[in-house]
Parts: sequence; C-alpha cells; structure tokens
Amino acid sequence: MGDCQTVADYLIHANNAAAMWWALAEGHGELLAWTGRVRIVVPSPHHALRAIVLDADSAVEDTIRTVGRSVLARSDVARRVVEDASGKLDLAPHGFQERFRMTVMLREPGRRLAVRSRYRPGPVTVAGEPGELAAAEQIMDAVFPPPRIEPDMLGRTQPVRVLGIEGWQVWLGRRADVPAGAACTFHDGTSLGIYQVATLPEHRGDGVARAIVEAALADHPNVPVTLTSTEQGRPLYEHLGFRTVSEAVWWIPASTQAPSGGDTAARLR
Repeated sequence: MGDCQTVADYLIHANNAAAMWWALAEGHGELLAWTGRVRIVVPSPHHALRAIVLDADSAVEDTIRTVGRSVLARSDVARRVVEDASGKLDLAPHGFQERFRMTVMLREPGRRLAVRSRYRPGPVTVAGEPGELAAAEQIMDAVFPPPRIEPDMLGRTQPVRVLGIEGWQVWLGRRADVPAGAACTFHDGTSLGIYQVATLPEHRGDGVARAIVEAALADHPNVPVTLTSTEQGRPLYEHLGFRTVSEAVWWIPASTQAPSGGDTAARLR
C-alpha cells in the first residue's frame, strides 16, 4: 500500500483485535504470549489460535521467534493463524504460508456521515438477550461458515458470555422486520473495531450492511474506527469515510491443510 501506511494507523487495528480476542479468551481460553510486539491467544476450543502482531518494526527477529515457538508448536490446535496488520513481515522462511490478504481501513473520530443511503431496510439493534444474539450469530455463521458444521453450533462463535463482555456488541439488522444482517464490534477503550459484517444473500442490495455500519458509527462518534475489508466491500467503507492504511496478511503453518470452500477469513475464526 506504499506511502498510505503509517505505523500508528495499522496499530490501531492490531491493538483492537488483540484486545478483542483476549476479552473472549479471558477465563475461557489460553494466553500463550503477551509482549509489546505480539499477543498470542487461544480464545476458546471453537476459535483459532491467534497470534496478533502489534509491532512489526522493532526486534523483528525476536517477534518471529516468539510467533514460531508458540504457534508452530501447538499442533494440537486444529486452526492456527498469525495476523500481521502491517503486512510487513515475511514468515514464509519460518514455517508459514500466506493464506490471504485484506485491506485495513480507518475512520477518524468526529467525521460526519455522508448523506445516508436512500435504502432504509429496517431497524438495527444491539443484541441484548440470548435470542437476539442467536439470530445474529446464525447470520454470521451462514455468511462466514465455521470450518466444521456440527449439529449444535449455536453459541460457539458468539457465546452468550459476550453479552457481558465490556466493549463487545453484536448488531442485528432487519429487512421488513426479518433478521437480515449482523456484525460485531469491540471498543477497547480507545478505538472501535468492526468485525464480520454479514448480510444474508436474499437480503443483499437493500442497504442492510450499510445500515449496520452506520448505526455502529453513530453510536461511537468520538473514537477512531477500524476494520478489514475485501475489495468488494471497500467502496462502501470509503463512502462512509474510511481510508486505507495497510494491507494485512494472514499466515498459517505451512504444514496446515488449508480449508476448502466458504470464506477463508471466517474459517480461521
């Protein structure tokens, strides 16, 4: 991404993601490493082991050693991923393979929303009880399917305990009063991260995703907001005031059989 990237900007996303996954892991998962350069957690038995690079500029060799030692050694964990929001690290010589890339985007605080879409699909609410949370989780799992579909998936990717995690919100968007889209956000005290914006196929094209993102932005007007985007999603986010700050790279162990089908990013949750 060249000169559009700054250290401070990609770190906003990296720090938010690290805080979010630790919030989910605390009391229920494992903390494998916590330094100023990398945080490595296993949030739950139903989520991937995640190594989030917080500093890709200093003591790089030490960071790579920490990542390799903690991630490659855990062959007992089916899914393992290294998130480098800077896109700077080359982990290929160290036992990893690149899995995918996504654009890291940032919206500065205090920006006004552009003219709202002419589409008003329906109300957007924050899930406040298990039924609403389950409806949102089912939408996210339908759009971003987990790696294994099992009979009782409810409450695994968005367990009921997230309703009590400070800063964690799950959003449910409707179209004609029918649950149609969802997303989750995490406020780490200094920034808001938006994750897993999903719209069911039969409800796409009517502004559901936009309405959800607008609601989250309106609820957090005074903090920077960060997310990762596909190329298809970028025009929407740019219209809402986001700008590109880096190209993040996700790495997996080179010996890991990559999952086939579905959305790769979701399968590494």
